[in-house]
Amino acid sequence: MAAAKKTKTADKTAPETGADTDIARKIWLAGVGAYGRAFTEARESAEKLAQGAGEAFDQLVAKGEEIEDTVRDRIAAAPAGKKVSTLVGDLTKQSKARRAALEERIGKVRKTLTETLAPYNLAALGEAVQALTTQVEALTEEVASLKAEKAAKKAPAKAAQDAA
Repeated sequence: MAAAKKTKTADKTAPETGADTDIARKIWLAGVGAYGRAFTEARESAEKLAQGAGEAFDQLVAKGEEIEDTVRDRIAAAPAGKKVSTLVGDLTKQSKARRAALEERIGKVRKTLTETLAPYNLAALGEAVQALTTQVEALTEEVASLKAEKAAKKAPAKAAQDAA
């Protein structure tokens, strides 16, 4: 009888586990489906917005060109139109000349600063120190070899004196 109770309990839990797995799978699939739908709708909206933005920009450019043409026509038709056009041309030339002079001055200032700060250029100083270190090492090796040669010459002479 105890065995019968165990099988009934086992039978009840087995279908529930399968149902739980099926429900969890359906919940997972619903979430994936919702993500897919949101992604598709967002992509379509972005494409529509991009296409609309391009069209709106083109419309604004066309409207700006119309207004520019209207303003130019009105200036040309006005009694002082030629004078205004000449004035605008002169001011444009002056501003270009001033800009060139300003850029030249800025270039001079940059050059002066570069020359002034050159002694404090750490990278250049580091390279100079490295070059000097290499020279000192070479001279140290040369002095050591000269001392070794001198010692080698003295050793046979001293050995001859000791033998005599």
